[in-house]
Amino acid sequence: MAELGAALAVLLAALLGLIVLVLVLPLRIELVLRKEAGLVFSAALRPLGGFGPRIRLSGRRKTPAAPKKPSRKRRYETRRIVPAAGRLAAAVLRRIRIRALILDAKFGSGDPAETGQLYGTLAPLVYGTLPARRLQVSLEPVFGRAVLSGRAELDVSVVPAALIGPAVRFGWDAFGPVR
Repeated sequence: MAELGAALAVLLAALLGLIVLVLVLPLRIELVLRKEAGLVFSAALRPLGGFGPRIRLSGRRKTPAAPKKPSRKRRYETRRIVPAAGRLAAAVLRRIRIRALILDAKFGSGDPAETGQLYGTLAPLVYGTLPARRLQVSLEPVFGRAVLSGRAELDVSVVPAALIGPAVRFGWDAFGPVR
């Protein structure tokens, strides 16, 4: 019986260690958006600092939803939720690290003047960024016809444990006791 207890303790310690590793090591999120004939989107997660298995988030089939039980409606105060959601978004964005951003696109509105004006608006994005391996922007205006095609890739990294504090603050600000 003592052997079973020791084995269970080792299993629980290993499970706790794995949970701590998942929370402390960065989680990589890979997003790819392509537009040619149609719009194609794919997303994947890479836990454990990018060394874990690649977990696809797109391309899955939806399972039929279970029948819903009737529930009590709870009223939420939007005047508390909206500012709390803004603070949460700002806190999450401060904790996200962009590993790579690649934008390669061709665009045209059909009117050469509008295309040129749009390209002039986007020129600081193309030419104002220093050439870097993490940020690659290539935009090509097409003045003769209306077109939008290209590819956008985003690879970000976030430590899940760093999001616990902002999430708790959001919950307290949005749903906690009224001051």
